[in-house]
Amino acid sequence: MNKLSINIVLPFPVTKPVGGGKIMYEYANRLQQNGHRVSIFHSIKRPFKKSGTPLWFKQLIFTLRRVARPKWFDLNSEIKSVIVPAIINRYIPDADIVLSTWWQMTYAVSELSSSKGKKFNLVQGYEIWAGHKEKVDASFSLPVNHLVIALYLQKLISKINGGVEPVYIPNAIDITKFFIEIEPASRNPFTIIMLYSEETHKDSATAIKVLTQVQKKNPALQVQLFGVHPAPKELPAFFRYKQKPDNLRTLYNQSAVFFSSSLTEGWALPPAEAMACGCAVVCTDIGGHHDYAIHEKSALLVQPAQISDMVEKLSRLLTDNELRLQIAAAGNDLMNTTFNWNQSLKKMEDCFYGSIKK
Repeated sequence: MNKLSINIVLPFPVTKPVGGGKIMYEYANRLQQNGHRVSIFHSIKRPFKKSGTPLWFKQLIFTLRRVARPKWFDLNSEIKSVIVPAIINRYIPDADIVLSTWWQMTYAVSELSSSKGKKFNLVQGYEIWAGHKEKVDASFSLPVNHLVIALYLQKLISKINGGVEPVYIPNAIDITKFFIEIEPASRNPFTIIMLYSEETHKDSATAIKVLTQVQKKNPALQVQLFGVHPAPKELPAFFRYKQKPDNLRTLYNQSAVFFSSSLTEGWALPPAEAMACGCAVVCTDIGGHHDYAIHEKSALLVQPAQISDMVEKLSRLLTDNELRLQIAAAGNDLMNTTFNWNQSLKKMEDCFYGSIKK
């Protein structure tokens, strides 16, 4: 098949490690490696997003900071990556495909000329955290091909959109980067790792309360937190914190259990990465975990914000070594067999080629 020219649209320069940006950069790299010509456009202006700062000043600041290319992600040097004032015809070159993410960018992409390419949007969550629910829901009816990363999103959008089902393309884990270095049986069973975030939907404040209670029942507990934000204040002594770690695989491999307390997710990457590295996962019973977290098989599911349930399940996994090893093995097998980048990439390419044939 002929190789494609593909424009990828992001809602802002991605200056720190975030899951949605990481996925888009992964697709950019892999599409480029497959012979396509990929360009990335980071928009300063977003529809429905008010700003008191002039666009030219924002662009100047981003230019001075040199963030057109992410410093935290190894983006293929052959990929053009730039910052533009807005996603309008003036700044976007003609192409075969234009692929965006984030609901606001769907509106911008939908208004582009047909010469800019067949239009796609990768839905990576039900993005209503900052309000605009009506506009988010309406974005699913715009003349854009919608792709989703999770099955719950596929069902949700189909219901909102009158039964029109978006294509499901699950996230994947790079198992050349995330894999077992220390066998789970050799790890200290009283070690837990968790992503810390100041974002309210991650509910890290509740998780710290939970882990403090777990430590009272299991005094040998050691907790490793990591994240992009500064360390939370007044952490108990059994917590350690690593900001923007460059050795995440090592941290996962030094831990027996991964814990996620999120209230909502799109398709959460850290629990899946931890599975690939041999951690047994305890995570909340939400759609963004369901594609890979199967209760009592590949994970233990807990009710969001329910401290007692979280304490009970974590303590159970810490003290039941056989269960921990069974769950760790099942999760690792799932990541190595089911969530494969080659499969997800092929599915996306098939969508692209199918739209061109129409």
